[in-house]
Amino acid sequence: VPPRAAHKTLLYSEPARDLENLEADIAILGMPFGAAYSPRSFTNDQSHTPQTMRDISDRIVREPDHYDFDIDGPLLQGREDIRFVDCGDVLPDLGKPGDHYRKAELAVRQILKAGALPIVLGGDHGITTPILRAFDSLAPITLVHVDAHLDWRDEVDGIKEGLSSPIRRASEMAHVKDIVQIGLRAQGSARTEEYE
Repeated sequence: VPPRAAHKTLLYSEPARDLENLEADIAILGMPFGAAYSPRSFTNDQSHTPQTMRDISDRIVREPDHYDFDIDGPLLQGREDIRFVDCGDVLPDLGKPGDHYRKAELAVRQILKAGALPIVLGGDHGITTPILRAFDSLAPITLVHVDAHLDWRDEVDGIKEGLSSPIRRASEMAHVKDIVQIGLRAQGSARTEEYE
């Protein structure tokens, strides 16, 4: 679905809705929701992140072709051969729980098939699992996980692909060769058995 009203795309990128015929080098995809542990999880603050990032992106880049002193040139460095697009959001259908995971995986597969770099805006950590599945044709993958938490739970409340489990699910994917975790600290959802 297209982004909500207000700022339509991230950093004034071109909107792109036809993923089957996508022509892009960089493709933004919003996925506001992972697998919720409860109905209240569907209204959490992080579900607003993809659109919020679009809304504030004009503070970063007011005009893509204007000179930016931080990067010593315009956003795409004057390269007109780089096609930067925003593919909108993958939203859940409450009538088909979990189907947005299938749609997100398919969307990323289409982006990769087009030869573009997908940049996915979440959402909770549950979005990692379907997105990472789409990279199976690019094996071997090295996953670098920067987080305070281990994210290695097998399940929470019967949910195996939620925000506490993506690194464990990644470890089960044949195309993920190495996992590097940086920043683990304090307490998260992991118990001793997940650590071990």
